[in-house]
Amino acid sequence: MADNSPQETEDWTLQLNANKSLGDDAFRRGHYDEAIQHYTTALSLDPTHAALLSNRSAAYLKAGHKSKALHDAQQIDVTVLGIKAYSRLGAALQSLGRYEPALKEWQRVLEKDPQNVAAVQGKEVCERELEKLKEEEKSKNVEKECSDDDLDDFFNDVQEAAEQAVKQQFVPETLTDAIRNHKKDLGTAKEQTERLLGPNYQWRNLNPFFVLDLAHDSNEEEISRRFKALSLLLHPDKQHGVSDGERERIQQAYDEVLQAKTKLQDENKRKHVRNLIDEGNRQGKLDWEASGKQGSLEEAKSKAVQKIFATAEYNRRQAEQRMRNHEKREREQEEEALQKEKKEREFNAKWSETNRQENRVGNWRDFANKKRKT
Repeated sequence: MADNSPQETEDWTLQLNANKSLGDDAFRRGHYDEAIQHYTTALSLDPTHAALLSNRSAAYLKAGHKSKALHDAQQIDVTVLGIKAYSRLGAALQSLGRYEPALKEWQRVLEKDPQNVAAVQGKEVCERELEKLKEEEKSKNVEKECSDDDLDDFFNDVQEAAEQAVKQQFVPETLTDAIRNHKKDLGTAKEQTERLLGPNYQWRNLNPFFVLDLAHDSNEEEISRRFKALSLLLHPDKQHGVSDGERERIQQAYDEVLQAKTKLQDENKRKHVRNLIDEGNRQGKLDWEASGKQGSLEEAKSKAVQKIFATAEYNRRQAEQRMRNHEKREREQEEEALQKEKKEREFNAKWSETNRQENRVGNWRDFANKKRKT
């Protein structure tokens, strides 16, 4: 600049200010890409201009260019813009999910201006998100630390039910050839209801082959035949001369059969179920051998199969809960963004209305002055 003539300096200043004004106008109209172009042109004349860097950072942020917004914010001379520089940096960091450094910038703003609305809101958002991250980290640590011993309490009732089921010959892995060929007498609806709704049935019935009283290597035709046989036995329309309470329990047992059939209809799900049973049988045998072959092998397998199904269900529920929490956070963030956008629109509308009023007043004054002169 020192080598430029006064005329060149004046032209340079005019061009810079003109592009800045055009950028500001485009920004107010919500044309952020246009604003970025004008600010960039102005910055080509003075790359360290603090106000231009600040404005372009804001425009980048509005246009969704978060990394570029952060880059500009980091170049702003704090000695020139003061807390506005901290505010721009805080907003850019927050948009990128870097809540800890963003919080520090908002705190710097509040040290100078405790009533700064943007800083107060930004600080609240960062603190809330950091708290959520801490809770998620705790959950992850709990899951990592969750061993078989930790799950034992959760599955105690499942294991006890498995032992009882073996004694009562309810375990699919010990079914006879007669069961495999669908020649076993299913008994009465009441007997099947008691089998399907016995102690801890919610866990035992996670295995659909147990529900249908079939071996897990049964083919599709065998599965279909057994489902039809159980359906005819337990269908609500087939129940006569039973009390309302009995009818309700039979309906519940029938629903368990329907759920089992649904799980086994899909080839991939059916394969997954069989893999779980195979893994449970394998683990049960290992546990039985490790215990010095105490008890029966079938009992050990039954217990392991029950546990592996319960573990899979537990993990599924945990995954669903994490997904629900994630979706909830996304909805909250979306709502915050919508509210922020609404407030900005209202502010811009008021600002435009104020400008129009001032222009009308100015025009009236000019008219009145001219009239007095004449």
